Amino acid sequence: MAEPIPSKLSSTNYPIIRQFGDSITFGYGFVQCYGIPGICMNYGNNGQNSCSPCAVQLWGGGYRNWMTVIALQPANQFVFGTVGYQCGGSNASQWSTNSMSHDGYPGFRTDQLAPIASLPSIADITLVHAGTNDFIQGMTVDRAKVGLINIMQNLITQNPSTTIYVAQIIRYMKPASTCTSCKDYSVLNPIVEQYNQWISNQLTKTIIGLPNQIVIVDMYDALTSSSDYSFDGVHPSSAGYQKMACSWVRAIKKMPSMPGSPCSDLTLGETKSLSTPLNSDVEKSFPQPEEIQQIMQGKYKGL
Repeated sequence: MAEPIPSKLSSTNYPIIRQFGDSITFGYGFVQCYGIPGICMNYGNNGQNSCSPCAVQLWGGGYRNWMTVIALQPANQFVFGTVGYQCGGSNASQWSTNSMSHDGYPGFRTDQLAPIASLPSIADITLVHAGTNDFIQGMTVDRAKVGLINIMQNLITQNPSTTIYVAQIIRYMKPASTCTSCKDYSVLNPIVEQYNQWISNQLTKTIIGLPNQIVIVDMYDALTSSSDYSFDGVHPSSAGYQKMACSWVRAIKKMPSMPGSPCSDLTLGETKSLSTPLNSDVEKSFPQPEEIQQIMQGKYKGL
């Protein structure tokens, strides 16, 4: 695990966040390096741990990047550091502000993420977006519920002091017409809605321990336009990830929920343009559509 170090975001104490989930947490759709995730390795003789990245990227990092952008604007009064067991896909600004670590695992279902939730963590806050791959891989809502319950229970058991923000997961969108090999998973949205409704109404009632430390965040209604998604219709675009970041930050800061315009009242500043690559650069960095399908279906062995 990457132990927190003094952050350049703030000279005072700041919350430590664990960003937890699948390729949407990793940042597919807005990430310069999608391949082998960086692994956190033992570093030096002092027992501290440090991250070994696949590379330090110039842009990307999914919603994680946009949370860093928000933190770099003093007007937002929001600072944080991160912990996690990998650093793949993180960009230079995340590395310079100790917000590069995360737990985003491409292609993982909730049942595969549950054991990772048992790993030690000192996070004050844990952000969970999980379930997207369950339905792509043919799992039922009931199976996804069990997987998410196990994730939550493991997180709380391992780290009873953490506050967990759980997303009602984003919808699937029709893929771009230019992506002839992309499958249309938007037909699964009724299943996603059923899963999200259960998260909203029942999740906290099923957790043994500290259900008052669980906060539900509506991501489904935050990303509603095709422009919020990359060409595959599953992973957000830079604009979509920006909305996810704003939704997380609003929830953490206890601001009113505004799924339709989550970035209202938050400043992105000049760093917004610096963090937004050309569309051609994004297209070059993204896996081939065939690889994306294999990753989401849990069949790709190249990671």
